[in-house]
Parts: sequence; C-alpha cells; structure tokens
Amino acid sequence: MESVELLLGLAENDLVLALLLFAGTTALVACCVPGAIVGMSVSAASLLGNWLAVPVVSTGALAGSLILFLTIRHADAGRARRRLGSKLQTIEKRFVKHGAWYIVGLRLLGAPHFLVTAASALLPLRASTFATATVAGLLPAIATAAAAGAAL
Repeated sequence: MESVELLLGLAENDLVLALLLFAGTTALVACCVPGAIVGMSVSAASLLGNWLAVPVVSTGALAGSLILFLTIRHADAGRARRRLGSKLQTIEKRFVKHGAWYIVGLRLLGAPHFLVTAASALLPLRASTFATATVAGLLPAIATAAAAGAAL
C-alpha cells in the first residue's frame, strides 16, 4: 500500500511525470515500437497539457532516434558500403546534398521510423543534420497528437 501511495504522490508532480514520459518515449523510440510517438504524445498531453507535452515528447523522440542512429552507425561500421559498393555511391551523392529534406519528407509522410533512421545512419550524414531534420519532420505529428490528447 505504501508503494502505491508513493507512486501516486510522484504522479502528482509534473516534473517527475515529465521525466518519466521523456524516458518512456526515448526507450520506445530507440526500441522501434510502432506508433510510440503518437501514443506518447496523446498520453503526455492528457496528463501534462499540450504545451508541456510537445517539448517532452519531442526531446524524447529525438533522444531515442539519436540512440538508434548512432547504434546502427556503430554496429554497421562500413559493412553496407562494402557490400553495396557502387550502387550506394549514387544515393550517397544525393543524400549528402539533400539528405535533410529527404528525412523531413519521409517523417512527414509517416515512413517507418526504423527504415528512415537506418538509411540515414548508413549514409554519410552528420548526426546534427539528422537530429534537426528528425525534429522538423516529427513535430507536426507530435503537436497534432498532443492537441488531441489535451482535449481528452
């Protein structure tokens, strides 16, 4: 009984709740759980309100995406480049020039998170460019889902 009361007490503190939602979003995105971003946006907005939910879920989604991006980049270590050879060079040239726009577009269209992140990690793209494009592409969906969650 005491542990239940302790958890209920923690849930009443918005900062603790925001940190838990951030950690949950980060873990779910890093583990490639489908629909995690929308679900966490709705949940966070219903618990915290729209204006606090959007930055909490956005930073959690960014952290999870970067964890996945860097893990794939480190785990691959050039194997895909050696395997695909010249086929990858044409894609790399375009991606270096317009990679951020491809990521934003794919995120806006709802392409599978893992595929966009994995492709970005395998191509020569700076992590900062990936992070900026990811936030820009995910923010409209997060804000829309948070608005729906705040209305609950």
